[in-house]
Formats: sequence, structure tokens, C-alpha cells
Amino acid sequence: MELIKKNRVVIAIVLILLVLIIVRSSGLNHFKNDAKKWAEPSLKQSNRITIEQVGSLKGKNLIINLDKDVSLIRELTSDAQNIPADSVLSKKQVTMIMKHDGPILLFSSEPGLSARIWMILSQMGCRNLYILTNNADNEVFKYKFRSDTLLN
Repeated sequence: MELIKKNRVVIAIVLILLVLIIVRSSGLNHFKNDAKKWAEPSLKQSNRITIEQVGSLKGKNLIINLDKDVSLIRELTSDAQNIPADSVLSKKQVTMIMKHDGPILLFSSEPGLSARIWMILSQMGCRNLYILTNNADNEVFKYKFRSDTLLN
């Protein structure tokens, strides 16, 4: 008992730090550090889906349009929520996305934007998340590389 009285300040500091560590590690904004796990779906392109493949998904789809221009997504589907990319990570939107019980499809006319939002939401723990594209082929692998023959 006397030992506790002498060291009560140290014990109080240790308890406060322990509580802060537990709160930090279980918070909503805690990102997992397994980069290989998060990059794998992008490399295999298993996180991409076309409008033709949407019908094969099970559950109610939540389509999120990240563009401010809604005319592009209206051509693909009429049931999309317009959430600009700068506000998709607000607490209200993240809570709505996390509570959704079906596939979540991210759409943007800029593929890099939807890929970045996909990565962040995936790291926050969102599952069943896809990038909706309007073309099935990948432009990067479309053309074969040919070296410049003029330099030889």
C-alpha cells in the first residue's frame, strides 16, 4: 500500500498512456500496414468491375459517383449517389459506406481518383468494394512497346 502511495503519479501516467494506446489502435482512422495485401487486388485487377458485370454481384449495389459532373454516370446507370471526392472521407459518408451491406462501386471519369479512394476505404476496413469502369480493357497494356529504331 505504501508503494502505491509513493508511485501514484507514475501509475497514473502509465494508465493514461495505456488507455490512449488502446483508443488509438481501435479507432476508425487506423490504417493496417500490410501494403502487399492492399496492392494485390489492384495488380490482379480483381477490384475493377464493368457495368456489364454489375448484375452478377449479390446484394444491393451502392454506386458512388466521385465526379462533380453527373452526366457520365447517368449514361451508365441512374441509381448512383453523388458524393464528391473531397467529401467522401467525411465521418458521415464513411459511416454510411461502412454500414452498407452490399457491393460498393466507386465511379470517376478519372481512374486514378477512384483507385486512390478505393485504397483508402479498403485500408479503413471497407469490404466488398469495387472500382466501376465503363471499359473492359486496360489502356496501359493495350499497346506493345517498340523501341526507337532511329537511334541504332
